[in-house]
Amino acid sequence: MNLSGGIFWHGRAWRSQAAWHQTCTEIATALAGCEHASSELLLIGASAGWMMSSNWLQGFAKVDTWDIDPLAAPLFRWRHGAALNASDCALTCHRSDAFANLEQLLQDRPNACIFFDNVLGQYRFHCADPDQASENIAHLVRRLRGREWGSLHEVYSGPVERPRGQHRLPAMQRRVQGTSDSAALDQHWFEELGATGEWLDHLTSSVFPEATLVHHIAWPFKPDTCHWLQLGWVRH
Repeated sequence: MNLSGGIFWHGRAWRSQAAWHQTCTEIATALAGCEHASSELLLIGASAGWMMSSNWLQGFAKVDTWDIDPLAAPLFRWRHGAALNASDCALTCHRSDAFANLEQLLQDRPNACIFFDNVLGQYRFHCADPDQASENIAHLVRRLRGREWGSLHEVYSGPVERPRGQHRLPAMQRRVQGTSDSAALDQHWFEELGATGEWLDHLTSSVFPEATLVHHIAWPFKPDTCHWLQLGWVRH
């Protein structure tokens, strides 16, 4: 069973639309501020686009999606196909491992921008060695230098305890900087989430280059579990 895709993931996402509404709204707002020069988008790890903004996708003339999940393409077309067709955006969905063929994709589409849709934070689950997973992610980021790209991904995830009646989730945006101030802000963020117990490191805390404006978004994955998401856009 693939915990980051497949019928169980799609079932959870469909049932959780109301619970995830604030998270999806904040993702859409963050994406609306990601100005892109390219008219072509390579969307990697698209799944069904459960948390993706149709409005943002409509800003492209051509969108290509990649996912290994056989349900991803038909569900993505079901969720976003009509909106993209209405804006004359050409949508092509591919069932393949974009990571395995990324070098060729980048060469074949030198002017396209790339967006990793909630996939980099899952990479550690598809690699037996966490150190190797971390190095592979770092290599990927180095390979993207000179390209226009963005990512939405988990940074940490873990158990939460929220005071009764607290419904509004915290949100924050700040530029990447390796200072003690960042550590203090991170700790404050954990406190706002109501974090408790041990949290999982998804090995993505250093994905974005320094000075990148990053949106930090809470995702109430389950009633007692929250994911800390980052969303950023890099223009060179």
